[in-house]
Amino acid sequence: MSYNSGKKGPKVVISGYYGFDNCGDEAVLLSIVHCLRTLRPDVRITVLSNNPQKTAALYAVDAVNRWNPLSVALQLLSCRLVISGGGSLLQDVTSSKSLRYYLSVIKIAKLFRKKVMIYSQGIGPLNAGKNRVRVSRSLNRCHTITVRDERSLDLLKEIGITHDIQVVCDPVIALSPEDVDCAEAEDHLRGLIASDDMSKDRKPLLMAAVRQWGDGRHIAPVAEFLDKQIKGGWDVLLVSAHYPSDLEAANDIKHFMTEQPYLLDKCLTAKEFMSLTACADRVFSMRLHGLICAFAVGTPMLGLSYDPKVGAFMEQAGLSEYCSHFDDFNCEAAERQTIELDNMSHQSLEMQEERRRDLRAMAWETAKKAAELID
Repeated sequence: MSYNSGKKGPKVVISGYYGFDNCGDEAVLLSIVHCLRTLRPDVRITVLSNNPQKTAALYAVDAVNRWNPLSVALQLLSCRLVISGGGSLLQDVTSSKSLRYYLSVIKIAKLFRKKVMIYSQGIGPLNAGKNRVRVSRSLNRCHTITVRDERSLDLLKEIGITHDIQVVCDPVIALSPEDVDCAEAEDHLRGLIASDDMSKDRKPLLMAAVRQWGDGRHIAPVAEFLDKQIKGGWDVLLVSAHYPSDLEAANDIKHFMTEQPYLLDKCLTAKEFMSLTACADRVFSMRLHGLICAFAVGTPMLGLSYDPKVGAFMEQAGLSEYCSHFDDFNCEAAERQTIELDNMSHQSLEMQEERRRDLRAMAWETAKKAAELID
């Protein structure tokens, strides 16, 4: 099915980690599509996806199989602009194979003399020398490069990018509470929490998005921390930001807990994940986009940094003091952060809102750069 049928406007191809049921990357796609359509209602959008049918249905876009070289090439040949991003696409920690894939899309687009924009990406790590050379050669040929943090800027300069690079923020911050339908979250919560006693007033809700990492040393202290929240009068909801891989961590945490959390065993869409984030009274997250979504909709949050990108975002958001490091996370320190978060001064809250407005404006400026490249 073609969602762009009948449209005669310019076509944009979006390349990223889409169609893999990762709520963070899907939220990035949701935001890019939303911003482009707001700025250019006539735009035709095609997404390179691991699950084209699902992607097309969720975002009302055209989508093709990202693994089909002929389909990808035909889309790149007929487009006006290629957007690569956001997320952490250009890195070789996961594997060099994924890095080569994203660079190949850029290379083919440039072969067809198309405009390419690196859209709010987090770059690196790039450990292999040959991968640094590959990234440098490809990105120096792009029209526009925007990255989401200073660390990415420093790395690109280090590997020889001579192109102008702008530090912006994650695309998801462009979304606001008005863009979120909380009814989707209420449906999920009604089936879990309210079903215990429909007559009782709902307790404050803590949403937790935790992943497996390393030796799993964080599981027991996270379970202890969440137990204390329940004893303190909170409901705790464990969700999977990347399903089903995060479900293992959620089940492990639940096993270690003495109290009973709620566990949502479901593959969430980006809209559902953001809806739950907006409906929650607090978010505790290892997942970067659990924190970014919370920031975007104004939900208080605590972070657990397993990767520098998590700490970098919390610093950008002005919330470094509410972020624990993976290696030394403990219940007592998290409890102190919770108390400090609850007692945040009115002045601090106003500063937070001002920072949110500034970053949202920056996210929209990035989208405007993409819209300008379409012409």
